[in-house]
Amino acid sequence: MSAVLDLLRAHAPMAALALLFGGAAVALMTPHGRTSWVLALIAMAAAAAVAADMGWRLLAAGGALETSALLAIDGVAAFSAPLIAVLMFLALLAGGSTLADKPKRAQAYVVALHLAVAAGWVGALFARDLIGIVVSVHAAWLATAALVAVSAHRGALNGALRMVMSGGAGAAFMLLGAALVIYATGSSAVAGAADAMISAPRMATLGYVLLIAPLLLMAGAAPLHAWAGPAYGRSDAGLVLAVASISALAVVTRLAAVAATTTAPGLADGVAAALVCAGVASVLIGSLQAVGAVNVRRLVAYAGAAQAGCVLVAIALESPAGLAAALVQLLAWGVGAFALLAGIAASRDTTLAALDGLGRRSPLAGIAITIGALSFMGAPLTLGFLGRWRLIEAGVGAGWWWATGAAIITSLAAVFYGGRLIERLYFRRATEASNFDVDAWRLARAPVMVAAILAVACGVAPAWMLDLAQRAAMLALGLTT
Repeated sequence: MSAVLDLLRAHAPMAALALLFGGAAVALMTPHGRTSWVLALIAMAAAAAVAADMGWRLLAAGGALETSALLAIDGVAAFSAPLIAVLMFLALLAGGSTLADKPKRAQAYVVALHLAVAAGWVGALFARDLIGIVVSVHAAWLATAALVAVSAHRGALNGALRMVMSGGAGAAFMLLGAALVIYATGSSAVAGAADAMISAPRMATLGYVLLIAPLLLMAGAAPLHAWAGPAYGRSDAGLVLAVASISALAVVTRLAAVAATTTAPGLADGVAAALVCAGVASVLIGSLQAVGAVNVRRLVAYAGAAQAGCVLVAIALESPAGLAAALVQLLAWGVGAFALLAGIAASRDTTLAALDGLGRRSPLAGIAITIGALSFMGAPLTLGFLGRWRLIEAGVGAGWWWATGAAIITSLAAVFYGGRLIERLYFRRATEASNFDVDAWRLARAPVMVAAILAVACGVAPAWMLDLAQRAAMLALGLTT
């Protein structure tokens, strides 16, 4: 047994992907939906454990970064891959509560698609070359769109179609961007630009921008988020969509870190300028839309756009402090969204009126929504506060005083819509009968809510997490820790 574990640890990236793909294959071959779900949970848990062990060895224990002919692990991948794997495990666990709503013939496919989404995004973080990133990203995106399409809610197909169409356009732009970068650097390796003598820096800059723009769309950054409202609001795949947003931002972080390490004149500044423009626009537009949202799932989507904007501003700083702030905010956005979405799922009605008195009728759901809302606000002792504070520190340290405005605007808007959620939970009475599910499988949501609450509560003792993010940022930029 020890020999098997040592082999898995020695080839952790390949082992994690093999577990995800193998689990998807087993899920497809299992005719019974619940059995397929249990087997997939085992595979996902194993992949998450392998990824977490790998990240801990590289970041906390100071191990060497792993490379092979196809895969390469950098600081961003070491931090983000375990996060994505764990969140997808929780999303799959919660997915068991709605599995009975799907046609019996489709249940195994739904389970397998969860694993395919995780494999695609983790593969994009592990991919050694640009083409591998493009293929992995769009495989994950199509699997996510398929999950939205099979939702039991009416109107979900509209969101899925928007995702497919925008993903198709994004694939063309990403392939063109990869071609430009490969031509300018003479290498298809992701890290090739850092070591190459780039003869055409403007072409390389354009290539990176074309690579990043579709990822911003998939992250739900405004104004490229036309798919987000229908996809979140009309489907029960909100947790998977949140993971997709985090994953896309993680890939952006990886590409931006490589651009920041190049010596080509103007390349890093050009990428940073594009990220700043996209980040500021996303903060402003996302915050305004979240304030006006009347559907709670749409509110999460628009709040996510504002959160993504803060992440992009942090990445644009191109410093260890900025990248570390971006990674902390990815974690905060992920667990905050999970707390909100899992808590909202206690009732099938996603309007704001459905939250009236929910804190008294379903205390655990009320706590989860409250914690998620406080994290989005950036309240002290939450991960959201740490992410905003790190962004402010990094911005001031780089002389970008205006960058604090992005954090302040996001927090002020979140105070409005987050406070509105909390007010409805505890200070209003329900005007109509509750629409709760009595199926015992609905209890699968409880561990997700508890995990999200505990993760947000890590803001009380965050030293270990902040240290891991800082080490990941230093490694991503090729600096010693």
